[in-house]
Amino acid sequence: MPTPTYTLIDSTTLASSASSVTFSSITQDYRDLILVVEVSNVGGNTFANLQFNNDTGTNYSYVQGSGTGSATNSTSATGQTSTDGIGLALTGESGLWKYQIMDYSATDKHKSLVARFDSVGYRTVMYAARWANTSAITEIDILSFGTYPIGSTFYLFGIEA
Repeated sequence: MPTPTYTLIDSTTLASSASSVTFSSITQDYRDLILVVEVSNVGGNTFANLQFNNDTGTNYSYVQGSGTGSATNSTSATGQTSTDGIGLALTGESGLWKYQIMDYSATDKHKSLVARFDSVGYRTVMYAARWANTSAITEIDILSFGTYPIGSTFYLFGIEA
């Protein structure tokens, strides 16, 4: 089996704070996508949730588990308008989100993703979600319940099969 190759499709570093970042016109040349979001010096609670192809309908579901080292938590939901917020970076902390979106260009199945969030000194979250749509993903909106501060970085990679 060949070793997967990660190819940078696009990246953004914020010059000013923003409540969302969009990757659009995503090439259909890969099997999977990797999305990496790194946020430093958060000014307040920050979650990252995704919407695909501007779909704001109740077509998303998720399950997640988290741990802080002293406590654990799990939650799930269906009928959501986005993948829901994954993670939580508290004031002054950093957070790293890493999503793998499988078979994003396929048009014969719903899209699924797995993700991990780590916040320095706070918690780790493991997450799985489904977008109940068979359309190929051509746009990803990365939404925040708060704002992403200046210097936040967003990387989108394609994985060659």
